[in-house]
Amino acid sequence: MNRLSVIGLQEEKDSLFEELMEFGAVELNDQSEKLLTKEWAQIAGRDGNEDEVSILDGHLSQVQAVLDMIDRFDTAKRPLLAVRKEVSRQKYEELLGSAKEAESEVGRLYALCERWNDAQTEQNMIQSAQASLMPWTAYDLPLELRETRNVYVRCGVIPAVADEEALRQQISEVSKESVLTVLGRDQEQQYLNLLYMKADAGSIMDILKTFGYAEAQFKDMTGTVSENLKKLDEQLEDVKKRQKELEEDFRRAAAEKERIQCYYDTVIVRRDKAKVSERLLKTKQAFYFDGWLPQNCKEQAKKILDAHDCWYEITVPDKGEETPILLQNASLVTPFETVTDLYSMPSSQEIDPTPIFSFFYFLFFGMMFADMGYGIILSGVCFAGLKLFKLEGLAYKLVKMLAFCGISTFIWGLLFGSFFGNIITVVSESFFGHGITISPLWFDPISDPMKLLVFSCIIGGIHLFIGLGIKAYLLIRDGQVLDAVEDVFVWYALLIGIVLLLFGGSIVPGRPDITGVLTEIGKWLAIIGAAGIVGLRAVRGKGIGRAVGLWNLYGATSWLGDVLSYSRLLALGLASAVIAQVFNALGGMLGHGIIAAIGFVIIAVIGHAFNFFINALGTFVHASRLQYVEFFGKFYEGGGTPFDPLKKNTKYVKIVKEEKL
Repeated sequence: MNRLSVIGLQEEKDSLFEELMEFGAVELNDQSEKLLTKEWAQIAGRDGNEDEVSILDGHLSQVQAVLDMIDRFDTAKRPLLAVRKEVSRQKYEELLGSAKEAESEVGRLYALCERWNDAQTEQNMIQSAQASLMPWTAYDLPLELRETRNVYVRCGVIPAVADEEALRQQISEVSKESVLTVLGRDQEQQYLNLLYMKADAGSIMDILKTFGYAEAQFKDMTGTVSENLKKLDEQLEDVKKRQKELEEDFRRAAAEKERIQCYYDTVIVRRDKAKVSERLLKTKQAFYFDGWLPQNCKEQAKKILDAHDCWYEITVPDKGEETPILLQNASLVTPFETVTDLYSMPSSQEIDPTPIFSFFYFLFFGMMFADMGYGIILSGVCFAGLKLFKLEGLAYKLVKMLAFCGISTFIWGLLFGSFFGNIITVVSESFFGHGITISPLWFDPISDPMKLLVFSCIIGGIHLFIGLGIKAYLLIRDGQVLDAVEDVFVWYALLIGIVLLLFGGSIVPGRPDITGVLTEIGKWLAIIGAAGIVGLRAVRGKGIGRAVGLWNLYGATSWLGDVLSYSRLLALGLASAVIAQVFNALGGMLGHGIIAAIGFVIIAVIGHAFNFFINALGTFVHASRLQYVEFFGKFYEGGGTPFDPLKKNTKYVKIVKEEKL
């Protein structure tokens, strides 16, 4: 990254920022802090119009509401994935037509949206009223009838668990003339109609309270329940008719959908330009901004700024200064940036770990998912998705990474002799009477799991050592050579020494002279490493910190746990293979013949689909975990801020140059 500072004339601002948005490689900093200083506050003020941004945000919401309503009722076939449509500038302008006319059409359709929403609210209220009346269908008195000269007429509810007979008995004891009718009941309530003399009202209400009685509210309804339900049915029919007419309007508006989408993108670009103005400082005739520019875009940026008569300065950041992060890798490595993005971007003082761990991620994924059939499916689906859909950003990188991982899965399946488990062997034995076996190019992990476990631990140890090596590089780069020796190289000596002591005798079997030398080397390396861990801390530490080296030495045991974490390569690899073979065996148990073959196909498809999705997800998670916890834990902190350049963040349409179409 380079730091960029620019001063330009107000008359050039709009055209300059239009080009910078097309360029898409300049990030603007907020200038608020500058205005806190007296020097800047005296000569410049903040640019931007918050009211304009707010108005445009509100308009965007309206346009989006219109598009959502069109999508809701559009009967046309929709794409499987929503991606931006690539069009040329000329095609974009043809689709948009007159922005004024598009705005007018959006206004008309938004009014229809509000009418539809009002109708939906009215429908909900009617249906709610219907639901409240349904339990009272047995009540045939007018709802407005609340009393006569001597009698109160009441409707209400009591809990379903309340004893209705006890209520009836207690009421009859204080008022023999009262009439209690249970009109209905459900799981929660009992619906009552009660007629009682006005003279007995106080006593009866006291009894009702003890049973949890609540008065029914019919609001302003008049007439009987059946009459009100009939009215509500008519109102509901009228509302639905209005809604259908509005829905038909939205279906016809689907012909304008692309135009409205282009208009939405036009408004969002206007909104973004208005928002970015808030990051500028201005005088009456000039404006100022500073920000960041990738070094490889410097020459093109100069041409744009020169064309608009700007004064500018491009400088290298100070040492140790934090800058935005933009990862730039080779095409084979770029997809694995997905793993870095999902964790955290490196700070500007670190290195991008992606080129280093991408090989291991590729390796680990294939080892855990190892199957030729699954690899073909994973790569085939992902490469087809990349071909059929114009994916962008994280989605593009993720799908492409999985396509590469499918290749690794196929390779390891070839090495382990697995094609949908042992499906070829089962099919040939069950339906053709003689078994055909795919021989592994290396070995079968189900028959020899210890071999895979040992290999997993070895490759895991290499992975961890590389992580430590990166830490040493960063420390030496920053001039902390003694820290590199203390934190890395003495650990190399100790760990390599322990390995040679324990396994040196089996590295070159039948050659005691060589194994003896290796064991002796291991002993001295272990001694040097242990002495370095304890001694360097004792020399360099202060106070109680001098004794920390002994505790660090005990930390060597944690390395055993770190290395054993890579046993998950064995565990998931065996899980995938065993589950595949179990489903094959279940299908093979059906016997011979057409029916058995159909049953086998059904079991195989369901079983292998289940195995594929479950283990693909597990493999993705655990391959990532080995990077995040074991590898990154040795040197990586992250916390970098992603580079966020000024660009046209359109939602529906991507404008590209003619030659790219």
